[in-house]
Amino acid sequence: MYNKVMNSPFLNNTIVGLYNTGLSCADIAEIDGRSESTIRLILQSSGIKLRSRSEANKKIADNTLITLYNLGLSCSQIGTLLGIHPTTIIKRFKNIGFPMRSNRTAMAVSYSEREFNEFFCNHNFTEMIIQ
Repeated sequence: MYNKVMNSPFLNNTIVGLYNTGLSCADIAEIDGRSESTIRLILQSSGIKLRSRSEANKKIADNTLITLYNLGLSCSQIGTLLGIHPTTIIKRFKNIGFPMRSNRTAMAVSYSEREFNEFFCNHNFTEMIIQ
């Protein structure tokens, strides 16, 4: 069964097409129902050069990160939402000179885990913010 799936040009072409639109292997795996490593194998067997983490992280615009931060999300929550390490987000903010909140301000505007999961961790919100 596994070899049939791996050798199916239609499935491979679909996965390659999704990857080329900017979706990550994790995003495609979620849609496709197979593991992220299987998606990577399909892409590699199709001759696709996989993006490095650095290249993948740059696919998210600085404006998107700033918008989420201005909504009150922490760098950790933004990272969870977009699949980017929080340290990478902090570095990007520093590189563009974006002012970070003080600890006191961060505590005043922060969302609880329940609020974060309820309001932000859904497909509709993610689709809206990344466009």
